[in-house]
Amino acid sequence: MSRRFWYRAGIILLFAVQLTTAVSPITAQQAQPELIPVTLQLKWRHQFQFAGYYAAQQQGYYRAAGLDVTIVEAGLTDDPVEVVVRGDADFGISMSDLILHRARGAPVVALAAIFQHSPIVFLGLERFAIESIHDLAGKQVMVEPNSGELLAYLQAEGVPIGEISQQPHTFTTNLLLDGDIAALSAYLTDEPFVLRQAGIGYRMLSPRSSGIDFYGDTLFTTERQIRERPEVVRAFVDASLRGWNYALDNPEALIDVILTQYSRRHSRDHLRYEAAQSRRLIIPDVVEIGYMNPGRWQYIAETYADLGLMPHDVSLKGFLYQSNTGEDLSWLYLLLAGALLVLGGVTFVAARIYRLNNSIRNEIAERMRIEEHLRALERRYRVLAEHAPFPVVIIHSDSGRIMYTNAEALRTFNISREQARAMLASELYAREDESQTLIAMIAEQGRVHNREVLLQTAHGESFWASISAATITFEEEPAIFLALMDISERKRLELRLESMAMTDVLTGLFNRRFFTQRGEHEIRRSQRYNQPLSLIVFDVDLFKQVNDSYGHAAGDAALQEIAATLRSSLRDSDVAGRIGGEEFGVLLPNTSLAAALQLADRMRLAIAASRIAINNHELRVTASFGVASAGDSLSSLDALLSAADRALYRAKSGGRNRVVSAAAIAAEHSAQVEPS
Repeated sequence: MSRRFWYRAGIILLFAVQLTTAVSPITAQQAQPELIPVTLQLKWRHQFQFAGYYAAQQQGYYRAAGLDVTIVEAGLTDDPVEVVVRGDADFGISMSDLILHRARGAPVVALAAIFQHSPIVFLGLERFAIESIHDLAGKQVMVEPNSGELLAYLQAEGVPIGEISQQPHTFTTNLLLDGDIAALSAYLTDEPFVLRQAGIGYRMLSPRSSGIDFYGDTLFTTERQIRERPEVVRAFVDASLRGWNYALDNPEALIDVILTQYSRRHSRDHLRYEAAQSRRLIIPDVVEIGYMNPGRWQYIAETYADLGLMPHDVSLKGFLYQSNTGEDLSWLYLLLAGALLVLGGVTFVAARIYRLNNSIRNEIAERMRIEEHLRALERRYRVLAEHAPFPVVIIHSDSGRIMYTNAEALRTFNISREQARAMLASELYAREDESQTLIAMIAEQGRVHNREVLLQTAHGESFWASISAATITFEEEPAIFLALMDISERKRLELRLESMAMTDVLTGLFNRRFFTQRGEHEIRRSQRYNQPLSLIVFDVDLFKQVNDSYGHAAGDAALQEIAATLRSSLRDSDVAGRIGGEEFGVLLPNTSLAAALQLADRMRLAIAASRIAINNHELRVTASFGVASAGDSLSSLDALLSAADRALYRAKSGGRNRVVSAAAIAAEHSAQVEPS
């Protein structure tokens, strides 16, 4: 281009500038563009859950962005996705199920994840004994629509969805309080406050306890909006996120706005509770508001696919919003290209050297930026771990030494941070071999989920914990991240239930069901190892007369005394149970018939010699015994019990307080049928 061309271009540019500055203030004001109308569809009624959008409205952020925004609350049956897709609103708020709509063909695009953690949980009352997700099996549960993560929670815990009777949600706690349902799906930012204010004990079951951690409230729009009005989308997102920052920094001001301009459905205290819980889910001190991780969305998609709610091969391309704010520098590239052509061969080498140096500098700068970003992430994750409501321990993968413990872990193990840094992880385990097993599993699989182990405090007090672990890099060293949950109370309950399922409440002996199970096991073991097995059954003589004469309390006392005598007479390997009202059974592994008969006679004498004090009276009872031994003709537990019962009947009919052998009865029968 000639010098004359550039001179003329400069004259034209100068004239344009002068013409622009000549416009009067009144004319410029009149030329301002009108505000663009935009509609935001909420996913529920007005409350603090949507405070950021109210803040953007009240603080003028939308207006400054050239937008006239109308915020519409949802009714009980409104689906924000359907409203936005059919064009009745430009933007909407949904949960992680937004990806299910995308998989079904809805052209929705996720713009910003406001809640980094989902607020949806199961809520049950303490008086209904809802202690874990497994307690919901076989019960009536209200589940709101689009609660895919709750279904994933049930699947992760091994609770078949078909075992839960799902009821339509009324969006109140009335049915729960009336006892018509055992639990309901709820928002931890909302319904718990109602129960807490009423002084009602409740149990909250969160999918996060099983590693199901989806995004919560997510701002979205459609592909058409992004394609036809990209500037509007970008302006709305930026103003909304600015509003959320203001709302979280000024919760009381937003509560005033909600109460005066939007809704008085919730009290001020309720809104304060909701604000505090929302901040915990948004975690603005750790993650930038609106941040979305593509890998996390991919995990959500895979979880839904595993549930059969969407195909496995759905692409996320186009689902996550990417704002293109870069300037068009094509004119600069053209100018540089022209300059290179003019400079010619000499400058070609210089340009190559310059580009090479510039590339090296950019690479160094990018590497430094990435390293700083990683350090910032580590600082954020350290803050998150430090304030986690559960113990977190990080150990070195190779040496097993403890590298980090959060405050909750220090309290749980009753140690100081200095003590922890000087310890090996194996010292936290009540069983050292469990530590090696866990490390081996992590090395093989890369992670471990909800493994139950027995741990111990610095004072040697043991407790049960559920451990989830994964390999990470910490302080530039290979490490293992451990998250713990104390399940001691649950284990105690399991042991108690197990004991109740196998034990007779009155005598403390095994009940008939468990006695039978052990009997089948002992029969198989006797046959496998060719070892003798004997069975004693005995019955309290004239027990009905004891109850009739002295009352059932006396009868119970007699049975308890007999059970105590029985326990003192047996080996650890013997199995004793109450198999009827006043009938007892004893399995004697590796015991011959002769030895069993001797034991039965000792027990008979001990019972007869017992004295039972009842209301200033001394009660004495006797018992009749039948004994049988496993063999070719008695190869099953039923056959062995039948033979021993026949011997017991012979002992009672023969005068009671006697011991009779099934073998003796068989011998008598053989003698009677033998031909003369």
